[in-house]
Amino acid sequence: MQIEQLDYWFPLLTNNSPFLFAILDDQHRYHCVNNRYSDISGKPQHQLIGSNDIDTLGSHYYQCLKPYYERAFKGEVIEAEIIINDTSHHTNLHISLAPLLNHLGKIEHIILHSVDTSERHVLINSLQESEHQLNQLQNLVTDGICVIEKNIIINANQRAIELLGMTSKNALLGQTLDHVLLDNNKQPCHSKTLTQASNNGNQHYYSANHNASSPLMLTTSPITMMGEAALLIKLTPALNNDVQQHKIEQLTQLDPLTGLYNRHGFSRQLDQLMQANTPLFMLYIDIDNFKNINDSLGHHIGDKVLQEIAQRLQQLLPKNAIIGHLSGDEFAVLLTHPEHENSGKIIAEQIIALVNQPFDLCYFSKHLACSIGMVKSPGNGHDARMMLQNADTAMYEAKNRGRNRLVIFSEPMSKAVRMRLWLEIELQKALQNNGLEVWYQPKVNAKNFEIDGAEALVRWKHPVEGYISPAQFIPVAERSGLIEQLGRVVMREVFTTVNQWKKQQLLKGRVAINLSSLQFENPKLIHFVDKLRQSTGINAADFTFELTESTVMNDGEHTIQMLNAIKQQGFALSIDDFGTGYSSLSYLARFPLDELKIDRAFIKDIDTIPKQITLIENIINLGKSLNMSVVAEGIETRQQATLLSNLNCDYIQGFHFHRPMPKQELEAILLKEKNYVNG
Repeated sequence: MQIEQLDYWFPLLTNNSPFLFAILDDQHRYHCVNNRYSDISGKPQHQLIGSNDIDTLGSHYYQCLKPYYERAFKGEVIEAEIIINDTSHHTNLHISLAPLLNHLGKIEHIILHSVDTSERHVLINSLQESEHQLNQLQNLVTDGICVIEKNIIINANQRAIELLGMTSKNALLGQTLDHVLLDNNKQPCHSKTLTQASNNGNQHYYSANHNASSPLMLTTSPITMMGEAALLIKLTPALNNDVQQHKIEQLTQLDPLTGLYNRHGFSRQLDQLMQANTPLFMLYIDIDNFKNINDSLGHHIGDKVLQEIAQRLQQLLPKNAIIGHLSGDEFAVLLTHPEHENSGKIIAEQIIALVNQPFDLCYFSKHLACSIGMVKSPGNGHDARMMLQNADTAMYEAKNRGRNRLVIFSEPMSKAVRMRLWLEIELQKALQNNGLEVWYQPKVNAKNFEIDGAEALVRWKHPVEGYISPAQFIPVAERSGLIEQLGRVVMREVFTTVNQWKKQQLLKGRVAINLSSLQFENPKLIHFVDKLRQSTGINAADFTFELTESTVMNDGEHTIQMLNAIKQQGFALSIDDFGTGYSSLSYLARFPLDELKIDRAFIKDIDTIPKQITLIENIINLGKSLNMSVVAEGIETRQQATLLSNLNCDYIQGFHFHRPMPKQELEAILLKEKNYVNG
């Protein structure tokens, strides 16, 4: 295949792959790379062309692969497993290299396919380690453990061998259960009848190989071995078991990844301290955007980061500090008998600085941040559950305030959380019972001030509280995951209503529907819109989808794919709140947009900040030069409307002309206008 043809097919075939693909020239520079290189380096693909491994993955990486590149340029097809070791990393790679011949048969380029198999090796090693640890654990506990399949003993620990009077593990394995275990009546046991009997605490069992063996207590649990039903049997001497129970309890309280207390163990420590009326403060720590590390670099790298955070906390905090790894990327710290009121704040600031220090991740450094919520006892809860809940509330408030900071819990936060929970429950009921309404705010033509389209707006009238502001319930819908269901309800209602108005020739222009970032990020949106469009029989040209600047700038490639898919169905696209988001305007040329909406913030300051007029005029000219229509929202006075009309704005929306209204009210206005024109 000619290199020109490969340039065309290469991105189509490789850009969605999670692995590294590249075409290199004879100087080992990138001729083409796929998106995975951009994910790792943080640079767009076009900036990587002409660079090499040293620039993106580091000199050590390049030196390890250089001999293979040279062999490929000599005509060799290579497939190899290599290990890259440097001072801080150990990486396993599977690479494939092949020469690319030009029309003269000369090798000018090679193609590389590289897969990081480190996580697979880690998983294999982890399984082996887990099996080894399980065997060690079995041999450490004072109970006998046996696995029975079809009445045959297929596995057992050393303690079971001793309790059943066998000389070795080999002598026990393969024996039938009835040959080694007797019931309370000294009759042979069989696994089919064992489960029910073992649940009776008064039953005693005996080894068939001890003439006067001590009684045994027996507990069974059904398990599956290689798809087959099996039985796990625990044998315990009918004696005091307090020491053994204490050891098991200790194991259940520790997190195997970090060695810190898990949530159960941490909660027990906290409860014990609170019952003893010990003064303390607790910090609830969440690593900001940690999911990005797992998604882009793999869970094995994420686990290393969590382990390093645990080590840093242990090095920073005093010996009497109690540290927990509660789950995922969440940690907690308990410090008792604080020296003064600001002790918690000082420690929290030290932890934030500690987490902010760079982490070495797979050939590059990564700066992390954390959000911390703080509670104290006495004062912020009567038990561990309430303390953890309140600390979690304060932590999420820290995220809402911009992340990478401490927020100290206060009672109003708890009230706000309860209010959000109530709103979520009631909103779910409203969605199930068709309790939401769609209102419409007309927009007018800036030349003659006649209605020319509208914007659809969701409204919620609670049966007891009355109308609840969208500013209250929309964030709750987004946080709870209800926003997509809400968006589908609104879209179906708008399509149906506007289709009827269009058939009656009541409404000119397009009706705008707002899309949240969560809706837009879901690829299933396109299928839903297409199916709804077909079932309602609408004309897609009668509708505009509005998105905010921040929504379309989240993910460039995904955004372009989604916008193009919406455009292909015939809908128009609008940028809402233009001018309040990103400073870069390059997306206006890249994305297939039809309309700009000037944010009301520009309009309200016209009278006090005359320079705003220049900004508005430039936005209008910018939009028109890119073949976009321009809408000004938030028009509240006749002077503002006249000014926008004189600046050649296309459409105007605001309270000066029409407030948002139920569809029946807008329909009445449209009928009145139609009758006036026809009359």
